[in-house]
Amino acid sequence: MTLEEISFALKSVGDLNGLGNTMVTCVQTDSRLVRPGDLFVCLCGRRMDGHNFAGLAAKNGAAAVVSHHPMPDFKIPVLLVEDTLRGLGRLGRYWRMKKANMVIAVTGSAGKTTTKEMLSGVLGAGHLVGKNYKNWNNQIGLPLSILKFSGEEDFWILELGINCPADMDELGEIACPDQAVILNIGPCHLQGLGTLEGVAKSKCKILDHLQGPKKAFVCRDYPLLEQELGSRPHIKPVWFSCRGNPAGFNVEYLSSGHYQVREGEESITLRSLPGAEQYCENIGAVWALARQSGMEPDQIIKGLDTVNLPEQRFSVGNLGSWTIIDDTYNANPLSMIRAVRSARNLAGQKNLYLVIGDMKELGDTEIRAHQDLGREISKMDCRAVFFHGKNAGNVKTGLDGKVRNLFYEIRSPGHFKSILDRLGCPEGVVLFKGSRSQGMEKYVSCFREWGSGDPDHESER
Repeated sequence: MTLEEISFALKSVGDLNGLGNTMVTCVQTDSRLVRPGDLFVCLCGRRMDGHNFAGLAAKNGAAAVVSHHPMPDFKIPVLLVEDTLRGLGRLGRYWRMKKANMVIAVTGSAGKTTTKEMLSGVLGAGHLVGKNYKNWNNQIGLPLSILKFSGEEDFWILELGINCPADMDELGEIACPDQAVILNIGPCHLQGLGTLEGVAKSKCKILDHLQGPKKAFVCRDYPLLEQELGSRPHIKPVWFSCRGNPAGFNVEYLSSGHYQVREGEESITLRSLPGAEQYCENIGAVWALARQSGMEPDQIIKGLDTVNLPEQRFSVGNLGSWTIIDDTYNANPLSMIRAVRSARNLAGQKNLYLVIGDMKELGDTEIRAHQDLGREISKMDCRAVFFHGKNAGNVKTGLDGKVRNLFYEIRSPGHFKSILDRLGCPEGVVLFKGSRSQGMEKYVSCFREWGSGDPDHESER
């Protein structure tokens, strides 16, 4: 876009100094990444104010900066807006309305990134696809992702993540999706969303931003989602289910990574990603959308076979006789329980070890959620449970007597290794998971050192 067009999209004020026809090649919010011809947007965070780095952006060759502070002495154009974050969103929306062919929004309490990657693999078999970079799914990442697309893509697949009631409306205004996928709801981000009803209401707000025929793909296994759809009679959802509820598409986990998809009277068995039942909803959503897009079952299966899931999302690997499941990217009550169940299924007759951490942003439900997690773990026949975080006592409260004796609170990777040395754990399957702030990936690294027999690992500290 030219600076003149950008100024129009932003509804900004300020003198372009006769440079309105200057072509902008990229949008940046990090001054260190600015290259000649880029637009620099000054965002304000909790710790840093992008306005303080506008000079560096100009020195690096920025064509202009977007600011909500006047900068009278600047030698490059300053596009003045009331709020730079909203301005970035407005610019993303403008590019979406100008260039997108088909936008698919994906939301839910768990599995958004996995579904996005699966959809990308399936639809990408015969089409050009754009998708969020990693999990750039908030008011900054979403427009930045959109602004990196050329417009030549057939599909833009955009995951949307929220943690307060206003978020979905703000993201919906940017994405303006043609189709929406709502995977599930769970007791996640309750500190901002309040209740499970609040989660359902907030997730379903994306339906109010649908364009055109208003096509939605929704899991029918959550009554609160069905209730929200009932309040929008103009939307005729395509239902999928993993619990045998009435739906156009039903998915069931069989065993050993095999799934059965039922579509009307037809049943198809496929082998997809490891992880047992936790991928049923992802497959159901992808299958429903792909079939509605005209794809044949064999094309969908072939596309699923090409999918490489992002790191730290139920990533299964081997270390000698150990199977390591790295699911450390994040955790909430829904995804945690699913991961534990899937790990148990994957382990089969082998020993199962859990190395897990606090689940955050649960508000008043934090204590109960961790106690419930303990009760769920008690059903899983674990050889040992290691827990990092302040909720160790709450998880232990939920454990039954047998598992409680196999529970270890860990303070650091070094402390974890010292316990492993003392226990001399037999081989098996080990799951690592916790909220992002817990940094559970450090425990994965430390376990790999221990399991590989590294003699230089840290002692307890």
